[in-house]
Amino acid sequence: MELTKPIKIGNLNLKNRVVMAPVKTGYATLEGQVTEELIQYYGNRAKGGVGLIVLESAYVDLSGKEIPRQLGIYDDSMVEGLRRLITPLQEAGSKVAVYINHAGRIANPMVTKLPLIAPSPIACPTIGVEPQGIPHEDIKKWQNAYVKAAVRAYEAGADALEIQFGHGYLIHQFLSPHTNKREDGYGGSFENRIRFGIEILDEIKKEIGVDFLIIVRISADEFVPGGWALEDAIRLAKILEDKGVAAIDVSLGSSCESGAITLQTLGTQKGLAWEFASKIKEQVNIPVIAVGRINTPELAEEILVSGKADLVALGRPLVADPLFVEKATTGRSKEIRRCAACHQGCLDELRAGRRFGCNFNPSVGKEEEIEIQKASQPGKKVFIIGAGLAGLESAYTAAARGHKVYIYEEKGEIGGQVLPGSVPPHKEELKSIVEYYKEVLPKVGVTLNLNHKATAEEIAKWESDEVVLATGGQPIVPPIPGLKEYGFLTAVEILRGEKQAGDKVAIIGGGLIGMETADYLSEQGKKVIVIELLEEVARDMGAFEKILIMKRLKERGVEIYVKTRLKEVGKVLLVDTPEGEKELPLPDTIVLAVGLKPDPSLYEEVSKILPQEKLHVIGDAKEVRKIVHAISEGRNLGLSL
Repeated sequence: MELTKPIKIGNLNLKNRVVMAPVKTGYATLEGQVTEELIQYYGNRAKGGVGLIVLESAYVDLSGKEIPRQLGIYDDSMVEGLRRLITPLQEAGSKVAVYINHAGRIANPMVTKLPLIAPSPIACPTIGVEPQGIPHEDIKKWQNAYVKAAVRAYEAGADALEIQFGHGYLIHQFLSPHTNKREDGYGGSFENRIRFGIEILDEIKKEIGVDFLIIVRISADEFVPGGWALEDAIRLAKILEDKGVAAIDVSLGSSCESGAITLQTLGTQKGLAWEFASKIKEQVNIPVIAVGRINTPELAEEILVSGKADLVALGRPLVADPLFVEKATTGRSKEIRRCAACHQGCLDELRAGRRFGCNFNPSVGKEEEIEIQKASQPGKKVFIIGAGLAGLESAYTAAARGHKVYIYEEKGEIGGQVLPGSVPPHKEELKSIVEYYKEVLPKVGVTLNLNHKATAEEIAKWESDEVVLATGGQPIVPPIPGLKEYGFLTAVEILRGEKQAGDKVAIIGGGLIGMETADYLSEQGKKVIVIELLEEVARDMGAFEKILIMKRLKERGVEIYVKTRLKEVGKVLLVDTPEGEKELPLPDTIVLAVGLKPDPSLYEEVSKILPQEKLHVIGDAKEVRKIVHAISEGRNLGLSL
């Protein structure tokens, strides 16, 4: 495999072509110091066989911080903690690069409590706060912040340094004519706009020496009218090569104006970043790194074999499975928990102030992430009712701990709600987690019984030690006069392909499921309206995913009514709006997407027969939530048995 071939970057020998791309975790202290959790998290990736680990973004000054618990490198007191982080990764066989950055106008003033700075006073749309333009006399101050950070990385024992020149951050803000309106020697011409970053490179080499390996991350295009474009990136790449940069890490976009492209979220063109990397590679003679939704070994291999890049960088895919490289190189590719670029468990959770994790990997940052430990008393007979994600993860975990596990599922396939959830446009990769369970459950000895609806009486006759009820939820049907008489379908029935909608559709409910159903049906050319009681639709979607889906729905003419309640179904749809009652045309099909509610019926029956201590309720059967909660709950239960 090309993936496993060694490569030399500058004076650094890497054992393979896999780079761990920087992904902020929120595992540092509030002061930016390294924690044991952070050491453990990266240690698992090193044990998994990654050639080069690029640590998450370390802010070079307090004013450049984005999240409360971001890794810092702004003070000499950070060096010892970084050394404690770097050394065990090197001992595990990985090389380590420290990644330094200042967010500039993208910094979070709620976190920093400091004014934002930028080359020019142009606000980032996602932040909404106008930054202060850096006075000419303060340029050296901010350049020195990067240089001092580089020295700290060197003193901490890093093998390399990576500097962020892209993604709309401070150096990129100088590079781009969209954000740089300066009239001094750091603005205007291309040569002037690159000066801020190039002088930082020069000063770092003067301070540390030319042998300290430097990688530069760039955005090949920021996809902003009048902004930084491919031809600029090519010119810069050639200059960086001449300046002795060892490799170029090629990404895309700006976190302000084109954040969905930067993060390669669902709905963006997969592979676009690799194509831009190949265009940079054609113009330079130093190694080029490609990044962006490379979530299978086959994709990684294709990029390398076709010559698009010399190395591949995996960020979220290594969050989803720290053993990605090991599994890829030992013929176990199908056992990889593949990242679906959903952001729900990682970036969305982090932005919401919750713990960084992963929809599909419930043990991110935990010791048992690499290997599930055997139970102290294995051999229990565990019966699980329901093969949704909560049931599947509890089955896998319990079986891996040495128990004998049986699953009973009334439908003919496993996966539960993730199956209809993977049907809307751009969501197909969610189904990869189902393929994962199909691969691993037989290997840990789980017995799967499909098309079998277990009854309370049957369950009572089993010789069970533990019974897990993961029976999911049921669609909520609001008591709307005339609705049952007219008839309705549920969003799940539509997405499962069990029922077909007519040409004109009214969707009741504008949450995630409702909006994705609208996306699915409008793509088929159907005329769709959405009626939502709250003042905003898609409240439970990630920010960038919401932007993309709303753009698609607008282009297809989907009508959205917010702060609107369906009052009655008759010859028309009678709705209450802020302006009063209104009549909407009667559609061919009414689709309910107002959510699910737990279905406790089986538990209530079984609890009358079996003792409470052997019964467990998890997933939507307990409380309707997201994938990340279902899988985490399944894992936690499996570990407790």
